[in-house]
Amino acid sequence: MRYAVLSDIHSNYEAFEAVLKKIEELGGVDGYAFCGDLIGYGPDPEDCCRRMMGLKNLIAVAGNHDMSLFREDFFAWFSDYAKQSMLYTARNLSKQSQEFIKTFAKEYHGKDFCMVHGSFLDPFRDYLLSSEQFVLNLDKWKGSLCFVGHSHVPFIMSYKSNRMPQIDLFLGSDVTIKMLPAIRYVINPGSIGQPRDTNAKASFGILDTKQQTFRLIRIPYDIASVQKKIEERGLPEILSKRLGQGK
Repeated sequence: MRYAVLSDIHSNYEAFEAVLKKIEELGGVDGYAFCGDLIGYGPDPEDCCRRMMGLKNLIAVAGNHDMSLFREDFFAWFSDYAKQSMLYTARNLSKQSQEFIKTFAKEYHGKDFCMVHGSFLDPFRDYLLSSEQFVLNLDKWKGSLCFVGHSHVPFIMSYKSNRMPQIDLFLGSDVTIKMLPAIRYVINPGSIGQPRDTNAKASFGILDTKQQTFRLIRIPYDIASVQKKIEERGLPEILSKRLGQGK
């Protein structure tokens, strides 16, 4: 099986469409694994929802922005600009799209991989970023591979029994790693719609379960068009600026 591994689209339709086009250019996939946060921040929540609805064999977990549509208490730990963007999102999402987002799981445990937005200790607030957090989550999932999102930074953590986990950032535009037996991996495919590793290119991955490889890919998209939409629709200026800065 080949899966496209996607995360943190954040209502950025241009970036999402560029990634889907690239996936087709690479020969397509058998399914899609989505690590959460389809909405928030960006100007096109409805278009992104409609596009995701059409993906075949989709496995999706919810992110904190997705959940904030239905949980007002989530606003307590949102920045002012995140709150403004979510109010805009709620006004511009159809009932059908809201019901679609409701189908996203809290976490996923499958044969080929597991998946959660933040961490299994707290799927919507925790960021799984350190060796210590990796160890605390180890007994919360089974198998050799887990995908996470939330931080918008592409990385790979690898763990072999009785050793401290190793953390490596994905540096470069196209990186393939071979997953080895007896090692457990946590991989963040980075963000499609709002990267935060100072690289403004959309980030996603391809998992090949037969070859036991994960390929991280970065691609450019029309950032200026998204920035113009953000300005025209009255969303906070910071949401436009950070797209060009990749942070």
